[in-house]
Amino acid sequence: MDFFPFLLFGGAFIALVVWFMARRRKSDRARARRLAELGFFACPEEADGLAEKITRLENNSEYTFSVSRPMHASLDGRTVYYYLKSRSRQGHVIEVSEFLLPLKRRSTAGLVLWIKPSELLSSTAEKLIGAMATGAWDSQPDDLEKIEIPIDLRGGNLIGALAPRGYTLRDSIDSQALEILQGIGDGGALIAMCRDEMCSLTAVSARMPLDLDQLLPLIRRLIERQYG
Repeated sequence: MDFFPFLLFGGAFIALVVWFMARRRKSDRARARRLAELGFFACPEEADGLAEKITRLENNSEYTFSVSRPMHASLDGRTVYYYLKSRSRQGHVIEVSEFLLPLKRRSTAGLVLWIKPSELLSSTAEKLIGAMATGAWDSQPDDLEKIEIPIDLRGGNLIGALAPRGYTLRDSIDSQALEILQGIGDGGALIAMCRDEMCSLTAVSARMPLDLDQLLPLIRRLIERQYG
């Protein structure tokens, strides 16, 4: 077996983690203060309801999901949540930070987008990470599979996508929303997961926190595009 592609993928992913750790390192306390400055308020009573929404959004029978430290804000009259999401299976727990926002799309079916930061990765590493990210991992939604990225979008920040069998990217999301979402990688959100009228923006590791000042303007643009 040729291990070079896997070594290259591993090196690229490690570079990604190091890059984010260097640029986004903030304490939990500082992040909570910044969220409060941006209009977010703690809502611990909504943790169970959010966990139910996330369980539906993820649609993964292998894992259970829970939420801690939830906060919410009203952006243009729409509620946006920020919280820590825990995904667990057989005692193994992964915790990441996440936003949840309303998003109208062309379809209510599931959709997962993998987005890279604008500055990072060679084209070869992009392809490897995109291929590995959209592989048949047990952490992917049960009803989705890899779909092709349209030719006109290749070479941009979108490096992988999952949707139901028979769907295309154009079936699942309009070009304006997709254009905005391609900027989320610069804020540390490498995954956008959508279902029904929900969309989560997620870091891939607790060591790669979301950049609030990068992501909130993009979230506002998405909401204004739908409801403005």
